[in-house]
Amino acid sequence: MRDTAHQITELKLPAREEYIVVAKRAAGALGAVVGFSLAEIDDLNIAITQACENAVAAATDQWGKGNGQLKLTFKGQRGKLEVNITSTPPRAVELQQTPAPAVRPVRRLPREESLDYEGIGLNMIRLFVDELRYQVDDQGCMRMRMVKYLID
Repeated sequence: MRDTAHQITELKLPAREEYIVVAKRAAGALGAVVGFSLAEIDDLNIAITQACENAVAAATDQWGKGNGQLKLTFKGQRGKLEVNITSTPPRAVELQQTPAPAVRPVRRLPREESLDYEGIGLNMIRLFVDELRYQVDDQGCMRMRMVKYLID
């Protein structure tokens, strides 16, 4: 990037595995804009894939298969790319799309079964990015912040 101002790009996708490739393509293209090498873009794509898989799994566990949305926010600036991924519940998605909210039961499943997979996924992401923050709020929304720095 030629200037130091933040360049922000947002992407909203259905919380479904088949849309992860869209997130990877966006991350790779934005990594190239920041100036990452092909190896750094590959690392970023691995981290994005794993993070999106975790977000889709969290959304599926919390709200059922195919429900919810992933919001990815990419903040590019000189020497780094910050990626924030958030899973959004179905009701919030409906409220954004229609003025009158529809009442839908929220299916809550125990998350204990996915904790091992989640932990392994987070450790794998840490191998490919320089910073990682992860949290799940009391409504089951997953938030992940990853930062990858440009290696000179």
